[in-house]
Amino acid sequence: MSQEEVCFLKAKLKEQEKEIAALKNKLAQLKEESHTSVLELHKKVTPLSRLEATQALSNDDIMRYSRQLLLPELGVQGQLNLSKTSVLVVGCGGLGCPLAQYLAAAGIGRLGLLDYDEVELSNLHRQVLHGEENKGWAKALSAATALRRLNSTVECIPYHLQLSPGNALQLIQQYPQKS
Repeated sequence: MSQEEVCFLKAKLKEQEKEIAALKNKLAQLKEESHTSVLELHKKVTPLSRLEATQALSNDDIMRYSRQLLLPELGVQGQLNLSKTSVLVVGCGGLGCPLAQYLAAAGIGRLGLLDYDEVELSNLHRQVLHGEENKGWAKALSAATALRRLNSTVECIPYHLQLSPGNALQLIQQYPQKS
């Protein structure tokens, strides 16, 4: 192979690497857009629709919740009541992450996630819903995305704002125990 052919191949390879990098950037951008379009990040308190009451458990619900359905304290009616319940989690950090994770796994109906902070690398060892790929994301959106992967039947509403005297009552009233 001549020196000219080697130079030509190296130039062609560089071109291809640039094209691959551009495609990777475009894919990452499309993924980011799809995350925010699937889960709208609320930056203010907006009225929520009533939580729809489930009349019966589906076969998937029975399979998913079979272990907790066996508990005499819960049973089918308890699971149905849980699916009609909404909870507002204030803070998606060290305590809010496992709380939200267990509520979503148990089948809560609606989960409001309120946090004004963004995911940082230093959070990841204790804030178990966030990952390296979510660095710089609003914590509420990162948590909602992870919870959606855990249980897609739970309605997650991420709020990127701080709880204050001006919004506390309006926010908390959005999350009655049962709808």
